[in-house]
Amino acid sequence: MAYNLKNLSAQGPENIVADRVVLREIPWEELGLTLIYVIMAGLWSVFSDDIFDWVMGRPVDTPALQALKGINFVTTTGLVLYLVLRRTFGTRRRAEEARRLSQQRFEFVALATTDAIWDLNLQTKVMWWSDGIQNLFGYRSGDVSTKFDWWLERLHPADRDRVTEALQHALDGGGRTWSGQYKFRRNDGSFADVLDRGYILLDAAGKPTRIVGGISDISARRRAEDALENSRRQLRALTARLQSGREDERAAVAREIHDDLGQVLTAIKINLDWLERALGEQKANPALNPLLERVVESTELVEAASRAVQRIATDLRPAILDTLGLAAALELEARRFEQRTTIACELHVPDEQLELPRQWATTIFRVYQEALTNVARHGRASAVRILLAAEAKEITLQVEDNGQGISPEAIGDSASLGLLGMRERAAVLEGEVAIQPIAPHGTRVLLRLPRPVAPAAASAPS
Repeated sequence: MAYNLKNLSAQGPENIVADRVVLREIPWEELGLTLIYVIMAGLWSVFSDDIFDWVMGRPVDTPALQALKGINFVTTTGLVLYLVLRRTFGTRRRAEEARRLSQQRFEFVALATTDAIWDLNLQTKVMWWSDGIQNLFGYRSGDVSTKFDWWLERLHPADRDRVTEALQHALDGGGRTWSGQYKFRRNDGSFADVLDRGYILLDAAGKPTRIVGGISDISARRRAEDALENSRRQLRALTARLQSGREDERAAVAREIHDDLGQVLTAIKINLDWLERALGEQKANPALNPLLERVVESTELVEAASRAVQRIATDLRPAILDTLGLAAALELEARRFEQRTTIACELHVPDEQLELPRQWATTIFRVYQEALTNVARHGRASAVRILLAAEAKEITLQVEDNGQGISPEAIGDSASLGLLGMRERAAVLEGEVAIQPIAPHGTRVLLRLPRPVAPAAASAPS
């Protein structure tokens, strides 16, 4: 573990201590000048008398000569020392100027941004804050401490462990960035929703030394997001209510059509059959033949009307969905689809009987109907494969065709009410619908719904 954040809570200096400039090694240029000086000084000390004796032509040892040798030595030493110190202080001045400009830029950025900029020194255990901490959260200058504990104590108790663990994980894992959302206490005691982002600085050995970051107050954005999400929940609840009411209404209309109108048509057909038999017995009277033909024609029209009534009632709400269950309703719809379109359907359903709440069964069946309708209208397919699967926590319906496929533009088209309707039906039950093209040809519609733990009413017959 590189640093333990709990150790940063120890008592540290109250004032910010600037990092000192430490010269860890002498530059090679200065070392070279120093070596030249040492060599020349040594040679001069050893051979200076011989050199002067050679120049004068005889041994000379006078006070003036010794003074000249001393002046020459001091001058040479001073020149070399001046060059070394001049370069050393020049390097230091340039480093300090670069550091000053960098610090100035940092301070200007801290003043220009609306965020609260912070700088945590992991070595000195000091946390510096910009003026944004006062402007955002209402603190006065004297209220802000450079101790790490000051920030830690203002985290919401429910977020404190999570945030510190995430920051510690970033330090231990060798990462360079960290971010987190949490609640931060204002000066008035209320809590603000904030987004905190930090950048981890490493030394030459790759060890974290500092973390520099900024805190943004996202309370207004969070309130807007919560309001938007609440509005979405309300709209979905309204949609669910409308869909449920519409399904109930369609079921009631289907029953009325099937029972009342169907019974009337059946009675008319019985009467027409009786009339046909009665007219048929009057074979000796040719004048009754036109009447018999009209009766036979009317009987055929009534039979066609009965079939239409049954089809309309089934389209409104298949009674088999409420009596025999979802699997049987899917099978019936597949056969009807084959008859209407001549597109072959391959259906796979679980072996066990699925007992689902009515809303779940209706959603799956309506998405299934819409998927088949899209295949018939746009797919140009010759075969459809349907797979219904039930897992421990999820129910999936997959409808695949071998048609021309669907474009990405069509998938995201907001004007496609059928696709929007499928997605909205699934969203009401916290599910999702994925639509994607299949290589080389075809389209896949995948419905995912969370499996209900305890269905209130099963779709299987009682």
